[in-house]
Amino acid sequence: MITNALQAWVLHKRWTGDTSAQVVFFTREQGILSCTCKGGRTPKKQSLLQAFTPLWIAVDGRRDWHYLRQVEIISPSLQFTGSGLFSALYINELLHHALRPNDTNRLLYDVYGRTLQTLTLLTDRLLIEATLRRFEWVLLTACGYQMSLTHDVHEMPIVASSQYTLIPGNGFSLVDKGILGAHILAFADDKLNDVEVLKAVKWIMRRAIDHALDGKPIKARELYGKQGESTCA
Repeated sequence: MITNALQAWVLHKRWTGDTSAQVVFFTREQGILSCTCKGGRTPKKQSLLQAFTPLWIAVDGRRDWHYLRQVEIISPSLQFTGSGLFSALYINELLHHALRPNDTNRLLYDVYGRTLQTLTLLTDRLLIEATLRRFEWVLLTACGYQMSLTHDVHEMPIVASSQYTLIPGNGFSLVDKGILGAHILAFADDKLNDVEVLKAVKWIMRRAIDHALDGKPIKARELYGKQGESTCA
């Protein structure tokens, strides 16, 4: 049996038996890790195993089985309000569905932490949307699903005045009516301060994300949709 010390965030948990919990962590060193936590339903453990709380965990592992031996809080839980909370729940759900167990990506882990920190500070809907689109792009890249934002599926340069559709898993293709090339190029240049650009990028990323998740439903979209216009994809 091997014991590993890991930096981690809680993505998901469910109760098992009378006192235990099965917790899905996003770790810096090992990516997604599902652990059995004995006593996870006790008030003390529940207070520790909260989403949006940076943790240090000690995990005993043997093959595909992991047991949470120790957990400590690195710093206080992040606090969100309104759209920021729904957006944070959304990116947690994306990670839970998109990443394979033990697939390490330290860059994605660091971007995730910075994105959460940013969402605690934002109240403007457009700024939140831009933050989500940037995170989605990093996630797609980490999962190998990114597409070219400068060339179409025929390796021809994207033309600002032309219109395109996205072929999920392949890239952009010319159409008579679709997304303006100028909006795709703005995304490539990380110029997400225009409402029309954000609308186009949201359309692009929804299709790309749905393809990467193989159509799995995102509950956070539904939850936020009931509150008003969604910032989620």
